[in-house]
Amino acid sequence: HFQPLSWNLRMKVALGAAKGLAYLHSAEAKVIYRDFKTSNILLDTDYTAKLSDFGLAKDGPVGEKSHVSTRVMGTHGYAAPEYLSTGNL
Repeated sequence: HFQPLSWNLRMKVALGAAKGLAYLHSAEAKVIYRDFKTSNILLDTDYTAKLSDFGLAKDGPVGEKSHVSTRVMGTHGYAAPEYLSTGNL
């Protein structure tokens, strides 16, 4: 029988996942993940979050561009509403 994670561990996982996204978005070659959901966050033995499943990932904007237009993809219920309505990443 498993016990739920403590709130401190939950916050560690959430912060680790957010830092992973921030890294992808701020890297020199930006990456837009496009499938951020709980089942794509893996945990190691210390509960360090690791993003997985980059199958829907897309290269981010280059140079002076502010967004990338694309066909809407991702998991229903997890995609940002503004992305769903415009297709702009």
